[in-house]
Amino acid sequence: MDAAPLTEFFAQLGNASAQASLLAVAVWATCRALGRHLDPRWRCRLWLLVIVRLAWPFSLPSPVSLFNLLSAPTRLASPDAVPFWLPGEVAAQAGRWVEQPWVAWTWTGVAIALSLRVAVGWLRSFWIRKAARRMDPWQVGWLAKECEDATGQVAPFAVHESAHVQSPCLVGFFRPCLLLPRGLMGELSRDELRLVFLHELAHLRRRDLALNWLLAAVESIHWFNPLVWLVTRRFRADREEACDASALAARPEARRAYGETLIKLLERGAPFASAQDSTASVGILGGDENEFAPLVHRMQAIARYRPEARTWVVGSCTWLALVCVGLTDAEPRPATEAPPTVVVAETGR
Repeated sequence: MDAAPLTEFFAQLGNASAQASLLAVAVWATCRALGRHLDPRWRCRLWLLVIVRLAWPFSLPSPVSLFNLLSAPTRLASPDAVPFWLPGEVAAQAGRWVEQPWVAWTWTGVAIALSLRVAVGWLRSFWIRKAARRMDPWQVGWLAKECEDATGQVAPFAVHESAHVQSPCLVGFFRPCLLLPRGLMGELSRDELRLVFLHELAHLRRRDLALNWLLAAVESIHWFNPLVWLVTRRFRADREEACDASALAARPEARRAYGETLIKLLERGAPFASAQDSTASVGILGGDENEFAPLVHRMQAIARYRPEARTWVVGSCTWLALVCVGLTDAEPRPATEAPPTVVVAETGR
């Protein structure tokens, strides 16, 4: 088997992962610096740039690219001017290392295992949806109508009741379906149910179910990079805050009721379980199991929500700046020329 294509593949994979890691650090520093001046919707868009950088390795060279900081001149007498990430000896050693058969087998095995996990989760969510009982339109029709009046968006999903979910969640790709835990309609008030619907409608409007598959693909391919898992986790947490903001935009006076609704859902038993798989579903409680920190952060964001707070100027300018420096590539630098060799001819006497 020719090792050259395999070496080239892992070199491109490592290059894309390294560049995305640098962009992730830049996005994290930007979010920390801007703080509350950056809306959660814009934070999601910034993290999405990192995910796009991982999934789409092609880019255009630019003098303002962030990755010019990591490029260096190529080695002596190199015919091409290609940005170089590592010293020649280290790069040569890395090239020999990735040619080892166990590297390819390990990467392939883990990638297949993660893909199978996603497939099993999707099949489980499909079975849960098939086993769920569809609710009569008269039971939930008023909810859909009130949400449509508040947002101006039609709710194109059916509502089912299931004993296999612990919190409301949206499942399905082509025909989305809202799954409600059995008995939830009798436990929540009319206003609380409306807030749940508004949150899930925001997920649908953001196309989060489709984005879940992109996140799963990136995690399966770049599983060896711990920063990738931190980025996808941060993106999922910020998108829940973005959906909270969308729900409160329709009911800005319901901040306290919204927080109490989340607490009631947590008290039902398994707090962070949606449809058992974060790829196949999106739920109001998110998918970070056994971690209360993201939920506490959400509660704080809900408490300080103000409908008049607009950060689109800061967000759009920041996003455009990171597109210019993060989705471009380093400009090739000229190779360092070796000094000419002077040949002295000997003259006979």
